[in-house]
Amino acid sequence: MPAACLEGLPLLEPSPSGWVDVALSDLDALLVDHAYCELKAASTAVSLVVRFADRPALVTDMTALAREEMKHFDRVHALVRRRGRTLGRIHGDRYVKKLRERSTSSLLDALILGAFIEARSCERFRLLARAPLPEELAGFYRELASAEARHHELFLDHAAAEVGSAASGSRRREMAEIEARIVRELPLEPRIH
Repeated sequence: MPAACLEGLPLLEPSPSGWVDVALSDLDALLVDHAYCELKAASTAVSLVVRFADRPALVTDMTALAREEMKHFDRVHALVRRRGRTLGRIHGDRYVKKLRERSTSSLLDALILGAFIEARSCERFRLLARAPLPEELAGFYRELASAEARHHELFLDHAAAEVGSAASGSRRREMAEIEARIVRELPLEPRIH
């Protein structure tokens, strides 16, 4: 089942087999982390608008993405609150930090990086949608998996538009190897990444 969750994604390896069990062992921590992931995704989209305001298509798409990610944040935050929890302090994302350490500040790398973050989220949401969760939560993760699949494709489309399919594909393949290594090396935690 985990390998099937990679369908249509640029990921080379599935999440480690124990990730779902660890994630479900502390659903409150997972939901808080998920809320912050949505907030950071919106922030990243806004950052791309600010940094590359001279690209109208990118500005339009990233503005729409930021709005959608904030709606996702609102929904996850509501789940956190219904469970009697608060967000607490934000914690760094080691996965994203390690990806950024291996990338440049170019638009191409920002787009490729965004694609991988969205793709890994998609894979993990697919895993959660199949996990023994209440149907409300499983359905929510099915819905979000579809959104993340669209988002990773959006980033890859912009990368190809920026430098061409061959160059963006080459960088995507390099980052896929890096991303797979990072996922293998990180400890299993109740976090989306």
